[in-house]
Amino acid sequence: MVAASSLKAVPKHSGRRNIKPEVIAYKKARILEEASAIFFEKGYEAATLDMLADRLHVTKPFLYTYYKNKGEILAAVCAMGVTESLGALDQVADAPGTPVDRLRAALEQVARIIIERSDYIVVYQREMMNLERSDAQQIMRLRHEFDIRVARLVEECQSAGQVTLSDAATMSVWMGGLLSWIPNCYRAGSRRSPESIVQQAVQACLRLIGIN
Repeated sequence: MVAASSLKAVPKHSGRRNIKPEVIAYKKARILEEASAIFFEKGYEAATLDMLADRLHVTKPFLYTYYKNKGEILAAVCAMGVTESLGALDQVADAPGTPVDRLRAALEQVARIIIERSDYIVVYQREMMNLERSDAQQIMRLRHEFDIRVARLVEECQSAGQVTLSDAATMSVWMGGLLSWIPNCYRAGSRRSPESIVQQAVQACLRLIGIN
C-alpha cells in the first residue's frame, strides 16, 4: 500500500490548478481504494468521511478537494468496475486472432477486473439504493453500453460462422450477469486460484452461445 504521506493535502488556496493530472488521478484512486474498503466493511450508511480521512491520514478538507461529498465517492466506487471493463473492451477491439479469440480475451480481462475490484462490485450491488438517481442512471447507461459491446463481439463470431445460435447476441446480458456474480464465488485467500475462477467464468459465458 502507498505511504499515506504521499497524499499530503493541497495548499488551501492552490486548488488543483498546479497539480499534474496523473497526480490527481493517483490521489483520487487512493481515496476510492480506501473508501471501497470502508463501505465494504461497515456499509455505506455507517461509514463516515472522518473514517476515510483517518484511514488515509489526511484531513476532511483534503477529501473535499477531490470529491464534493460521500455520495460522489460512492458513485465513483460503484462505477469503477464497469468503467474499467469498458476499457478492457477497448484494448481487445483490434487484437489479432479470430472473433472468438477477441471475445474470450475480453471476457478474461473483465473477469480479472472483477476479481481485482471485488470490493467495489459488492459495494455497488449492496449500496445501489443509496446512489443519487442521476448517478444510478449513469452507471446503468455504462452497463448497457457494456452489454451492447459484448453483443457486437458475439455478432462478429456469428458473422465468421464460429457461433450458430440465432439468439447468441442476446446472451450478452446474461454474460454480464454471470461475470458480476464472481465476487460471490471467490474471495482473496480462498482455496481456488483467481485464474481458475477466471477460466471457469469465461467457459460458462462461452457455453451460453454454444462454444465449448
